[in-house]
Amino acid sequence: MVYVGETKLQKEVRLTSRRDEFTKEVRQNIQNGAKSQFQVRNGILWYKQNWLYVSKGRMKDVFLKECHDGLLAGHGGAKRTITFFKKSYYWPNLKDDAEEYVKTYLTCQQNRTFNKKQVGLLQPLPIPGGPWESVSMDFMVSLPPSKGFDAIMVVVD
Repeated sequence: MVYVGETKLQKEVRLTSRRDEFTKEVRQNIQNGAKSQFQVRNGILWYKQNWLYVSKGRMKDVFLKECHDGLLAGHGGAKRTITFFKKSYYWPNLKDDAEEYVKTYLTCQQNRTFNKKQVGLLQPLPIPGGPWESVSMDFMVSLPPSKGFDAIMVVVD
């Protein structure tokens, strides 16, 4: 059954939600008269009346792509993508999924700008004039145990 004015995306959401176990369970509870924060309109599950419930799987990826990569979204980073999502869509762990998507999106990582001043070049240390003029010390820890010890102290003259 196709509804008048239904977009391709809405049709796909409606069809995939029929296969989703959580959606089936919520629909069954609603039909049995249980109170719920969800409602069904035109075969689509809505959360708190105005957030489209997106089921797990491929549809979630489609929405992530649209809300982060789409022309209106413009690769806005995790915060902006989550804000964009929360205006219209809902699914459990939405925030975590959006952060993971943005964090692993190659184009954004390659073109990312940093607001910190770049570190300068390393400068060589002056050559000491004699022994014990410059001494450095370091500890190497968490080594495999040897005769009951797992750390060593290194002194460089």
